[in-house]
Amino acid sequence: MRKLIASGLVLAAFSFVLAGAAKADSVHLCATAAACTGNPGSVQFTGSTTGFVYGQASAGDTLYIVVMTPVADNSGNWNSTSTSLWSVPALNETPSQTFPTLTSAICELEGGPGCGTPSGFSAKSFNVADYYVGVWSGAKDTSPLSFTLPGSPAAGDMYMGFVENGGQVVAVTPWSSSLLKVTVPEPSSLALLGVGLLGFVGLAGRKLITG
Repeated sequence: MRKLIASGLVLAAFSFVLAGAAKADSVHLCATAAACTGNPGSVQFTGSTTGFVYGQASAGDTLYIVVMTPVADNSGNWNSTSTSLWSVPALNETPSQTFPTLTSAICELEGGPGCGTPSGFSAKSFNVADYYVGVWSGAKDTSPLSFTLPGSPAAGDMYMGFVENGGQVVAVTPWSSSLLKVTVPEPSSLALLGVGLLGFVGLAGRKLITG
């Protein structure tokens, strides 16, 4: 009995160590600094060109951002449902993991049942590129680092982060810590909308008075 209990304790301790290591190796992107302390269930929408990142990694590791630009047909450089993101020659990465797949990327982009909030975007493939952000030494969710979305951010672009050590990918953001760029109305457009609504309210009030 004692041997069984001892074995159980050793196994539990080992599992705890592995869980801690996995958590330490994670990296997360956030739409806002405040969002870093939350726990979203799907890709985060952002109307800004600034993102935030936190996580733990060894000093000297390197942070990169992958940009996935949706394409309406199969002409994008990531266009096969049988390959993972890392199989795209433009990334030149060879991690052992197969996440994410093209199917999951399309699901997260479009949203809908089982895929999060509908976004209004669609794609059959993506053009993929990665960008160097800098040397990564870690940041807490309560004090994330800010960075500028690389490339030419446009509505529909998705962003995922990864950390590389010695030429090998050691951490990748999950979909819940990835970003989807959306269009935010310009202040002038919002002002015009406000004026239009006020005019509508005024007309409705006039009809009530004269009626």
